[in-house]
Amino acid sequence: MKPSAAHDRVWIDKQTPTAFRALNSVASEVRAAAAALGLDRRIIELINLRVSQINGCAYCLDVHYRAALAAGATEQEIAVLPGWRRSEAYTPFEQAVLALTEITATLPDENTLEREYARARNHLTDDQLAVVVWAATTIGAFNRVSILSKHPVRARKEKAMTESAQASTVVRNEDKQRYEVSYDGNLAGFAEYEERDDETVFIHTEIDGAFSGKGLGSVLAKNAIEDTIARGRVIRALCPFIKAYLEKHHDYDAHVIGKGVIR
Repeated sequence: MKPSAAHDRVWIDKQTPTAFRALNSVASEVRAAAAALGLDRRIIELINLRVSQINGCAYCLDVHYRAALAAGATEQEIAVLPGWRRSEAYTPFEQAVLALTEITATLPDENTLEREYARARNHLTDDQLAVVVWAATTIGAFNRVSILSKHPVRARKEKAMTESAQASTVVRNEDKQRYEVSYDGNLAGFAEYEERDDETVFIHTEIDGAFSGKGLGSVLAKNAIEDTIARGRVIRALCPFIKAYLEKHHDYDAHVIGKGVIR
C-alpha cells in the first residue's frame, strides 16, 4: 500500500503485511502466556500504556487507553501511570512489573538495569519476568511501526456516559465466540464472530427487543471492536450492524479489511 498524497509515510504494516501478521501472532502468544501465569489483561495493558508513553506513540496510547479501561484499569491508575513511583495506586508486585517494563523500553545504564532487575526478581517468577519483558518488547515494536508509519489519531468528541452505558457491561465469551452485552445483569444481546488467522470476522449481531431503545447495540459494537483491536487482530465486518457502525467511526479504519487493511 502506497501512502496517499495526504499521507507522506509508508505504512510499513501494510507494505509488509506478512511481517505485521507475525508480530500480531507474537503479541497473541505473549498475552496467552501472561494469562496462564496469572498476569491478567489489566497488567498487560498497563505495560502497553507505559511503553507507549515512554516512546510517545499517540496511536498506541489511544488504542490501549481504551483497552486498559475495558480490562478493568481505573481512570486514576491510568492518570498517574507516568508517576507510578510516587503513587500508592499500585501494589509492590505491579511496581516491580512497571520497573521491569521501563528498563526493557529504555535500556538504561548497567547499574540502573541491575537494580531494577533485582527488584523484579523479588516479586516475579522467572516465567512472569520473561513474559513482562516480551510484552514490553512487543508493544515497543508496535510503537515503532505506528510512529514511523504516522498512523493517524483523529479527534473524537467524547460523549458523557449515558445511563444505559453505565448500567451495561460487555464481555467476550470465547466458548461461544461472541461478545455479550448485559443490562442490569441480564443478557441483552450479542455479536457473534469467527477467528480466522489474524482476522476476527463479525457475522451476526442481535439485541433482545426487550432492551431496544437503550443504545446497547452501539455499546456492544464499540467494546467488541476495541477489544478486537487491543488483541492485535484485524476486523472483517460481514455483519450489517457492525459494518454500519464502522462506516460511522473512521478512527478504526486502520484495523478494518477493505479500509486501512487491503487484502
